[in-house]
Amino acid sequence: MALVETIVVAYDDPESGTLSRAAELAEAFGASLVVTNVVPPDHDEGAEAERYGRKRLEQARTFLESRGVTAEVVRSVGQPAEAILALAREREADLIVVGMRKKGFIERLVEGSVAQNVLRRAPCDVLVVH
Repeated sequence: MALVETIVVAYDDPESGTLSRAAELAEAFGASLVVTNVVPPDHDEGAEAERYGRKRLEQARTFLESRGVTAEVVRSVGQPAEAILALAREREADLIVVGMRKKGFIERLVEGSVAQNVLRRAPCDVLVVH
């Protein structure tokens, strides 16, 4: 049995390296890769957020195909940490890969970080990519 069979990666920023790291790990372990982008639910800019999320997922698919990596692409709606954790539980993930964004002090104080929330509550190992 493989050490890591399923990897869930939260993808938002093409510059972050998160998707690249997840693809490397999926290839190394022979694991299945599940890519998600989380769109906030009730949002005044809902249609714009939806387009942004779909664009990010298409970028992820194109990037992975260029590397010969097959992945399931899942659009998620909700609060980012909650949606990532729910998907990881649903897919029985062995590893979650998330990026760490730089936030200001007030932002971190008020809302915390997605990576921190995922780390604290994940049902499996978590890799945070800086």
